[in-house]
Amino acid sequence: MKKTLLFLALAGSFGIGHADDLSIWKLPPVPVPKDNPMNAAKVELGHELLFDFRLSKNDSMNCASCHLPATGGAGPTPRAFGHGGELGRWAPSWVNSGYYTSLFWDGRADSLEQQTGAMPGHMGPISAPGEMAGDVKEIVDRLNSIPGYRRQFQKAFGEDASGPNIAKAIAAYERTLNAVNSPFQRYVNGDRSAISASAKRGFAIFQGKGQCMSCHMPPLLTDNGFHNIGVPQVGPLKEDLGRYDVTKNPADKGKFKTPSLYNSGTFAFYMHDGAFSSLLEVVDHYSKGGNPADKNQDPLITKLDLTGKEKLDLIAFLNSLTDESVDKIHEPKLP
Repeated sequence: MKKTLLFLALAGSFGIGHADDLSIWKLPPVPVPKDNPMNAAKVELGHELLFDFRLSKNDSMNCASCHLPATGGAGPTPRAFGHGGELGRWAPSWVNSGYYTSLFWDGRADSLEQQTGAMPGHMGPISAPGEMAGDVKEIVDRLNSIPGYRRQFQKAFGEDASGPNIAKAIAAYERTLNAVNSPFQRYVNGDRSAISASAKRGFAIFQGKGQCMSCHMPPLLTDNGFHNIGVPQVGPLKEDLGRYDVTKNPADKGKFKTPSLYNSGTFAFYMHDGAFSSLLEVVDHYSKGGNPADKNQDPLITKLDLTGKEKLDLIAFLNSLTDESVDKIHEPKLP
């Protein structure tokens, strides 16, 4: 009963039932921190750094090795691989990551800048020994020895490369990777022919019977929160406590960040540990009520009993969230 009342309250808050009012679904401008204003030179520099193998140990990998553009900016393997071998978690998408209020599946970073691992005091992919395993000081010295990069850092920041400036440039570029031209965004911005009849039915299911809006709220399709949704534990870890490892709150055991759903139609895998490899598997998981045997599963997860047709319509809607241009970002020429 409490779950039903909560969902009805959410439905009322977001105007479910008013099909013509789609304004709440329009993606807003991406928030930009005051200490890292956007400029074209910084974005261009961040694009290059994102694809540069020289930010890793032995020039062995770059950010795009785990966040592959063609698979929605997410991992091409169920779990990411780094210098520590197979890691325990799937690499989440960078699409719309500029809207997140915390980063990583467990929310241990407060910003895209912190998430990079180039900021002092913050471990992330660039500096994490099991991932890219780069030495930030050595990377800075190397970039400053490359005339092309030195000119670009001067143009973007008015100074040479540094750990914080590397982080700020990458974060600035990531804030441009938004699915603003997805069919669904064109639909909510006035083009009523942008999505199919099946996707429109799926949108109705998303708002109603599917109860997806309990966590995937408009306009970002995430509540920026953490939930235990009963995902099976797979991969090298016997147990992943998720958010608990950050908060040490027993209630957070098995909770993981709610991702935005944009470009999920092109993901190769799903969930924090890559347990599923298709949207149908994801929808089936929710339809059956997750894993009721998990004592920590969020009470928001209940059996939905979606029909086969409803599942296909819901998947059609999820596919309408894909902005193909974001999946086609190119590898730039590097200095």
